[in-house]
Amino acid sequence: MIRRVFWVGVGAGLAVVVIVRGKRIIARYTPAGVADQAQERVQELSARTSGLLAEMRAEFTRARTERERELLAALLADGQEAPEVVRARRTRERRAPTDAWDEDEDELGYSF
Repeated sequence: MIRRVFWVGVGAGLAVVVIVRGKRIIARYTPAGVADQAQERVQELSARTSGLLAEMRAEFTRARTERERELLAALLADGQEAPEVVRARRTRERRAPTDAWDEDEDELGYSF
C-alpha cells in the first residue's frame, strides 16, 4: 500500500511539473511570447549598436584631432603664428572703427 501511495505522489508531482513547464513553453511560443522575445532582442541589439557607435565616434574624433594637429604642424613654417591667433587679430581689425570713412566724407563734402 505504501508503494502505491508513493507512486501516486510521484505521478502527481510529475503532473504538476509538466503542467507548469508546459504553460511556460506555450507562453514562449505564442504570438505574445514571441513578440516579447523579439522586443527584448531588439532592445539589446539597439543598446549594443548605440554603444558601438558612440565608441566609433569618440575614436574618430580623437583621430581627426590628432591628424589635424599633425597637418597643421607640417604646414606651418618655423616661427609662424598659429591660425587661431591670426584669425583673432583679423577679427579685431575688422571690428575696429577706422578713420578712413571720415576722410572720404570730408573729401566728398557730404555724409550719409
